[in-house]
Amino acid sequence: MDIRQFRVVIHAKNFDRTAAFYGDVLGLPRLQSWEREDARGDLFQVGAGVVEVIGRPRSDAGRGWDETYDYQGPHHKLTLTLVVPSAEKAYQELQLRDRNIPGGLRHTEDGTLIFETHDPDGVHVVFRQAEPTAARQHEPARATAESAAVG
Repeated sequence: MDIRQFRVVIHAKNFDRTAAFYGDVLGLPRLQSWEREDARGDLFQVGAGVVEVIGRPRSDAGRGWDETYDYQGPHHKLTLTLVVPSAEKAYQELQLRDRNIPGGLRHTEDGTLIFETHDPDGVHVVFRQAEPTAARQHEPARATAESAAVG
Protein backbone atom coordinates (compact mmCIF):
# COMPACT_ATOMS: atom_id res chain seq x y z
CA MET A 1 0.00 0.00 0.00
CA ASP A 2 1.45 3.35 -1.04
CA ILE A 3 0.06 6.04 1.30
CA ARG A 4 1.07 9.51 0.14
CA GLN A 5 -0.32 11.62 2.98
CA PHE A 6 -2.09 11.40 6.32
CA ARG A 7 -4.89 13.96 6.55
CA VAL A 8 -7.38 14.75 9.32
CA VAL A 9 -10.53 16.51 8.09
CA ILE A 10 -12.42 18.77 10.50
CA HIS A 11 -15.89 19.93 9.49
CA ALA A 12 -16.14 23.28 11.26
CA LYS A 13 -19.34 24.74 12.60
CA ASN A 14 -17.70 28.18 12.20
CA PHE A 15 -15.11 28.01 9.43
CA ASP A 16 -13.51 31.44 10.02
CA ARG A 17 -12.93 30.87 13.75
CA THR A 18 -11.66 27.33 13.28
CA ALA A 19 -9.33 28.22 10.38
CA ALA A 20 -7.97 31.16 12.41
CA PHE A 21 -7.29 28.82 15.35
CA TYR A 22 -5.17 26.42 13.30
CA GLY A 23 -3.46 29.13 11.23
CA ASP A 24 -3.08 32.06 13.63
CA VAL A 25 -3.18 30.59 17.14
CA LEU A 26 -1.38 27.29 16.53
CA GLY A 27 0.75 28.91 13.81
CA LEU A 28 0.45 26.01 11.39
CA PRO A 29 1.56 26.81 7.84
CA ARG A 30 -1.42 27.18 5.47
CA LEU A 31 -0.71 25.05 2.42
CA GLN A 32 -3.80 25.80 0.40
CA SER A 33 -7.19 27.51 0.55
CA TRP A 34 -10.15 26.75 -1.69
CA GLU A 35 -13.74 27.76 -2.14
CA ARG A 36 -16.44 26.04 -4.12
CA GLU A 37 -20.14 26.63 -4.47
CA ASP A 38 -20.93 24.08 -1.74
CA ALA A 39 -18.01 24.54 0.69
CA ARG A 40 -14.64 26.13 1.41
CA GLY A 41 -11.51 24.82 3.06
CA ASP A 42 -7.97 25.35 4.24
CA LEU A 43 -5.11 22.85 4.43
CA PHE A 44 -2.57 23.22 7.25
CA GLN A 45 0.78 21.42 7.55
CA VAL A 46 1.14 19.48 10.82
CA GLY A 47 4.51 17.75 10.87
CA ALA A 48 4.32 15.08 8.16
CA GLY A 49 0.50 15.25 8.09
CA VAL A 50 -2.21 17.71 7.12
CA VAL A 51 -5.27 19.11 8.87
CA GLU A 52 -8.05 20.12 6.48
CA VAL A 53 -10.70 22.49 7.81
CA ILE A 54 -13.93 22.48 5.81
CA GLY A 55 -16.90 24.82 6.26
CA ARG A 56 -19.95 26.20 4.58
CA PRO A 57 -19.34 28.55 1.64
CA ARG A 58 -18.73 32.24 2.29
CA SER A 59 -22.16 33.06 0.79
CA ASP A 60 -23.77 31.05 3.65
CA ALA A 61 -21.38 32.24 6.37
CA GLY A 62 -23.76 34.90 7.68
CA ARG A 63 -26.34 32.30 8.68
CA GLY A 64 -24.58 31.55 11.98
CA TRP A 65 -23.38 28.14 13.10
CA ASP A 66 -23.40 25.23 10.74
CA GLU A 67 -25.53 22.91 12.87
CA THR A 68 -24.55 19.97 10.70
CA TYR A 69 -21.15 19.96 12.43
CA ASP A 70 -22.13 21.13 15.92
CA TYR A 71 -20.51 18.56 18.23
CA GLN A 72 -22.42 17.76 21.40
CA GLY A 73 -21.32 16.61 24.82
CA PRO A 74 -17.97 16.49 26.63
CA HIS A 75 -16.66 13.37 24.83
CA HIS A 76 -15.45 13.50 21.25
CA LYS A 77 -14.30 10.87 18.85
CA LEU A 78 -11.38 13.03 17.72
CA THR A 79 -8.27 14.20 19.55
CA LEU A 80 -5.35 15.71 17.64
CA THR A 81 -2.14 14.77 19.43
CA LEU A 82 0.95 16.67 18.34
CA VAL A 83 4.26 15.31 19.65
CA VAL A 84 6.60 18.22 20.44
CA PRO A 85 10.05 18.55 22.05
CA SER A 86 8.60 20.56 24.96
CA ALA A 87 4.94 20.81 25.99
CA GLU A 88 5.81 23.78 28.21
CA LYS A 89 7.42 25.69 25.33
CA ALA A 90 4.41 24.93 23.11
CA TYR A 91 2.13 26.31 25.85
CA GLN A 92 4.25 29.45 26.24
CA GLU A 93 4.35 30.04 22.47
CA LEU A 94 0.58 29.71 22.15
CA GLN A 95 0.07 32.04 25.13
CA LEU A 96 1.99 34.70 23.20
CA ARG A 97 -0.35 34.26 20.22
CA ASP A 98 -3.57 34.10 22.23
CA ARG A 99 -3.55 34.97 25.97
CA ASN A 100 -7.04 33.46 26.31
CA ILE A 101 -6.28 30.03 24.84
CA PRO A 102 -8.14 27.48 26.98
CA GLY A 103 -6.52 24.58 28.78
CA GLY A 104 -3.19 24.18 30.46
CA LEU A 105 -0.25 21.97 31.33
CA ARG A 106 -0.62 18.70 33.21
CA HIS A 107 1.09 15.35 33.64
CA THR A 108 -0.54 12.20 32.28
CA GLU A 109 -0.81 9.02 34.35
CA ASP A 110 2.54 7.88 32.94
CA GLY A 111 4.18 11.18 33.96
CA THR A 112 4.40 12.72 30.47
CA LEU A 113 3.93 16.49 30.38
CA ILE A 114 1.15 17.62 28.03
CA PHE A 115 -0.62 20.84 27.11
CA GLU A 116 -4.31 20.31 26.43
CA THR A 117 -6.57 22.77 24.67
CA HIS A 118 -9.39 22.65 22.13
CA ASP A 119 -10.30 24.34 18.89
CA PRO A 120 -13.45 26.50 18.49
CA ASP A 121 -15.44 23.36 17.58
CA GLY A 122 -14.39 21.56 20.77
CA VAL A 123 -11.92 19.19 19.09
CA HIS A 124 -9.31 18.27 21.68
CA VAL A 125 -5.76 19.32 20.74
CA VAL A 126 -2.96 17.83 22.84
CA PHE A 127 0.70 18.83 22.68
CA ARG A 128 2.50 15.79 24.09
CA GLN A 129 6.10 16.14 25.13
CA ALA A 130 8.30 13.62 23.32
CA GLU A 131 10.00 11.07 25.50
CA PRO A 132 13.78 11.29 25.56
CA THR A 133 15.34 8.63 23.31
CA ALA A 134 17.27 7.14 26.22
CA ALA A 135 14.09 6.61 28.27
CA ARG A 136 12.41 4.75 25.39
CA GLN A 137 15.43 2.51 24.90
CA HIS A 138 15.47 1.45 28.57
CA GLU A 139 11.70 0.91 28.88
CA PRO A 140 11.53 -2.64 27.34
CA ALA A 141 14.54 -3.84 29.32
CA ARG A 142 13.00 -2.65 32.60
CA ALA A 143 9.69 -4.35 31.79
CA THR A 144 11.52 -7.61 30.97
CA ALA A 145 13.47 -7.47 34.24
CA GLU A 146 10.25 -6.85 36.21
CA SER A 147 8.56 -9.79 34.43
CA ALA A 148 11.45 -12.09 35.28
CA ALA A 149 11.31 -11.03 38.96
CA VAL A 150 7.58 -11.83 39.15
CA GLY A 151 7.91 -15.22 37.44
